Amino acid sequence: MEYADTDLTDNIYKVLKLMDGSDVLCKILQEYDDALVVECPMQVNKTQVQDRHDTIVEHTGLQRWISFTNDTQFVIAKEKILGSADLSPEVMIYYKMISRKAKAESLQDQMEHEGSTEDEQLDKLRTNIERLQELMEGELNPDIDEEDIPEIDDKRILH
Repeated sequence: MEYADTDLTDNIYKVLKLMDGSDVLCKILQEYDDALVVECPMQVNKTQVQDRHDTIVEHTGLQRWISFTNDTQFVIAKEKILGSADLSPEVMIYYKMISRKAKAESLQDQMEHEGSTEDEQLDKLRTNIERLQELMEGELNPDIDEEDIPEIDDKRILH
């Protein structure tokens, strides 16, 4: 049986099975002999929850592959990839929607930090830490007012 010598990037939207067993959805930007440059890699996250009928249901979502960065492009060594496949059309649509939102958030974060100095960013971080400490002390104190608790910014949730 003869196999055609095909390029990994025939279709640029892939699911990669990595050596650690994780599945990563991504857009392939560039392929090298030993590595791939990918955009907005998203790890498949499966969780089991119990519904109101006491049935266990598995939910599948996407989360950022690497946290704590605004970067959207990453290099993955080919030696860490067990296999790859094209995304199905419906998963590709979902991935594009989630990755577009993640890229917009990264851009917004970068724009917010470009206009401020490192000292201003540290002051903002200190203020947030102090507020968090106040709120955590309030958990032990039932006298805390509900209006003192800030609303949660759910823009950061990707799914």
